[in-house]
Amino acid sequence: MTVSWATATSVSRPRVRPGSARGGFGRVIPAGTRSYTDGVNGVQTITQHAQISGLEPGASYVYEVLSDGAAPVQGTFRTAPAGRLPFRFTSFGDIGSGNPVWSKSSLNAITATNQVEQFDPVVHLLNGDLSYANVNQATMPAVWADFLNNTMPSAMHRPWMPALGNHEVEAGNWYSFQVGSVLFISLDNNDVVYASDGGAFLNTNDALYIRGYSGGAQERWLERTLQLANLNPTVDWIVAYMHQPALSSSSSGSGSDLGIRQTWTPLFYKYGVDLVLAGHDHDYERSYLVRGTDPGAFLRPSVVSTDVAEVDTSRGLVHIVLGGGGTSSHDDVYGPPNTATGDPLTSQIYTEPQPFKAVANESEAATWSAVRDPDTTYPWGIGVFDVDHGRWPGEKTSIRMTFYHTPAATTADLSPAPIAYDTFTAVRPRRDGLGHRRGGSQHGAEPVPAAR
Repeated sequence: MTVSWATATSVSRPRVRPGSARGGFGRVIPAGTRSYTDGVNGVQTITQHAQISGLEPGASYVYEVLSDGAAPVQGTFRTAPAGRLPFRFTSFGDIGSGNPVWSKSSLNAITATNQVEQFDPVVHLLNGDLSYANVNQATMPAVWADFLNNTMPSAMHRPWMPALGNHEVEAGNWYSFQVGSVLFISLDNNDVVYASDGGAFLNTNDALYIRGYSGGAQERWLERTLQLANLNPTVDWIVAYMHQPALSSSSSGSGSDLGIRQTWTPLFYKYGVDLVLAGHDHDYERSYLVRGTDPGAFLRPSVVSTDVAEVDTSRGLVHIVLGGGGTSSHDDVYGPPNTATGDPLTSQIYTEPQPFKAVANESEAATWSAVRDPDTTYPWGIGVFDVDHGRWPGEKTSIRMTFYHTPAATTADLSPAPIAYDTFTAVRPRRDGLGHRRGGSQHGAEPVPAAR
């Protein structure tokens, strides 16, 4: 477990002391110091980082962070389970700072943090657009400070694992980690999407557009990561999470992006990714089980099954948009049916590089869209995922997802009750049974079952 914290100034001997509730604090682990200076405001931010090793799996710990002359700050955490044991993870994107003074922020970011604690996951996935500091450029360090102070009541007890959003646009942050038999892959979509950043440089109308910045390095890393997962008998599930969605029928948000379908999706099909989580559009939507593509230029995913209660992800994958973490804007309006053709919901889609803040340039029939949440009374929400590995080698393992939507918070009630809106169960065979392997069809090929 890595513990990170920010200090207002340089400090002497920053360190962490881990321990147990019964045994108290024990060893001392020195922390490394990193700093950066904000390019617009000239403010220096100083952070400390300490990695705690030698921990037992599935165990609870206490710890304190301290430095010379400063009062210690205490927290707790529990480690991930080892092997095929049940656990819970949660997910949303687009949270904001929790301080309504700042653009794109609302009190519901405080609600979001409280709900992570309420559902008590082993790990929380944050699907990009963290603080929205880049739309508050005159005060970016203060916005980040409010974001960190808001998330701390949860992040001091469990890992918050972020993906980069278009409001971060920092190059080179992609990674993977495993909890139990679930491999999580965090991707930076800014490298592949056609849509522009959406945040202008200070006093200009120019956006930072970094499509292609890695020169294919991220794509090569993703394929290597998935290849290794296919050789790893301890991995039953692969969950990719990112910011901009490949599939979204939001008409008030950004919609879908062809760049993701061209770059990541073929690898998802080839190596049997199960769930793809995103944010960006500030609403909730999930797809049917999809694999392969329909004929046409936009690589529209083919629907494998229209069952909305249980899906067998050895046959395909499910896309989920969870973009209602707490930002002040919301996009709970979806593309209408095309009455002329009889097509279902339409999806706007970016199919070529777009200038700053341009709308999507094409549209398609959203045949893949299974469930949406158009109730603007409850525009925020959180996805809760419960992993059940089953009891015996080779039998079914499952992930049950429930999306809870939430009404607006007030200063009198910062924790309005979440309400269950949508539930489904993903199932697939465990990898430790005879004959179960990974793999699937190449992009564009006829959809066939993946034998993971």
